[in-house]
Amino acid sequence: MSLDGTDSAVVTKLQNESESRADSGQRFFVAMACIFVLITAVGFAPSFYLRNVPPIGTGYKDLADFPVYLVLHGVALTLWFLLFLVQTVLVQSRRVRVHQTLGKAGAILAVIVFTLSLFVVVRSVARSTSHGVPASELGIVVIGNFLIMVQFACYTASGIRFRRKPDVHRRFMYLASIGLLAPAIARWPSARFMFPLFIVLPQFALYLALIGYDIFSQKRLHRVTKLGLVIYVITLVVTVGLGSSDIGRNFVNMLK
Repeated sequence: MSLDGTDSAVVTKLQNESESRADSGQRFFVAMACIFVLITAVGFAPSFYLRNVPPIGTGYKDLADFPVYLVLHGVALTLWFLLFLVQTVLVQSRRVRVHQTLGKAGAILAVIVFTLSLFVVVRSVARSTSHGVPASELGIVVIGNFLIMVQFACYTASGIRFRRKPDVHRRFMYLASIGLLAPAIARWPSARFMFPLFIVLPQFALYLALIGYDIFSQKRLHRVTKLGLVIYVITLVVTVGLGSSDIGRNFVNMLK
């Protein structure tokens, strides 16, 4: 065989391996997007999606008793995770132009999600205390939710900034979505009896899934994955420390 023929065969093999890794990556993010939707559906089914379906539904009996801002927030979050799933499917099917067009709508939706989520967090203090929950017990939840939204804003902005670098873009959007899952996970059966561990473990499992994908596909951790892990650990430490301190309690009391 000629040298040129050998080189051509090597190049073809490398191209095939690269395409195979890309396909597996696309399948990974599609699968994880499905898991995100499932986690959201299970978490919010009793209080939102199926609130009028006994014996699953709990809390508000009809839409009139459900605050409008919570309805809008629930719709926005639902659309976010559905859009994330659609976007991963579009990439897998190589419909990149449609993916890019929907990305513009996704940027607008991210702003809506961020704005509504902040409003919900602020209102959650008065809503919780009106149901008999002491303000002193809300520090970790409120501080944690605020930090989640800061992460969401930073990750989505970074994802948009690096939209022309698929490996960076999709990891930032993945990390942004993990944070938004916290309220849904917190509403899973028995979650309140193991708070905050019950929330941390599922989220950490999603990080481990990304770590496993990186090692499988690249034999190393992607720099965005490393960054996400560091920020996640720092956020946990700050949430517990600040939420349990007088500063955190005073901040919650200020929102009452």
